[in-house]
Amino acid sequence: MVKNFWRTTRTWICHNHKIYYTYVLCLSLGLYQFWWYSIVGYYRRRNFERSLEFAIMQEKEWEKIKPAEDDDDDDEEYGDEDGAAEEGAEAGEEAAAEDDE
Repeated sequence: MVKNFWRTTRTWICHNHKIYYTYVLCLSLGLYQFWWYSIVGYYRRRNFERSLEFAIMQEKEWEKIKPAEDDDDDDEEYGDEDGAAEEGAEAGEEAAAEDDE
């Protein structure tokens, strides 16, 4: 069986260059795919939490469970905070001017 296989390979594959080059090309592509999926696939499986797909999935989960946003409408009840700060600054300047005199 083994001798018959190698004789057939010699007669039909090695003597027909197009089939031989196609055979070598297919073997090299198969070898490349094997190692690429073995090494890169292993890396991707071990680092899935660092991938963009994982981040998108986490964003979708957060959109489902995020707390409701508070409407800050009650800020108006306490007055204008910026105005109060400016009035305090003016009063401080007047007090500093009186101390200098």
